[in-house]
Amino acid sequence: MTMRPATPPAPSSAPSSAQSGPLPNDIADRPYRSGHVRCPHCECVGLRRSSRAVTPQHRQIYYQCSNVLCGHTWLATLSYEYGIVPSAIPDPRVTLPLRPMPRQQVLELLREADADQPDLFPAQGGHDGAADPAPPGADTS
Repeated sequence: MTMRPATPPAPSSAPSSAQSGPLPNDIADRPYRSGHVRCPHCECVGLRRSSRAVTPQHRQIYYQCSNVLCGHTWLATLSYEYGIVPSAIPDPRVTLPLRPMPRQQVLELLREADADQPDLFPAQGGHDGAADPAPPGADTS
């Protein structure tokens, strides 16, 4: 049995979670799209340690900085602001606000339709309720 000499692992260019300082500029300047909460001091990813529901729409979340040299811990909250699209299967016991509408949009929804203004897309049949014309070459007898 022959033994090969051990080769040291290649150095990694990825930052470790136990960095000694803030993230490099190329990482720190990236937009936060991952959903991670960052430490306000060193900008390392915060690790969620525990959470508790205050109400069904409000949680308190305890975070700890992943940078062991920083060691910051903090309390954050997560709360429901409003719905963008209503649920297709709403729970009748839950009343949640929907997106606030601009005043102009509410006025347009409440405005009565003008009978003299034809609809852009008629609801039935096609052109002003008339029957659709037969396709070319169809027998009309």
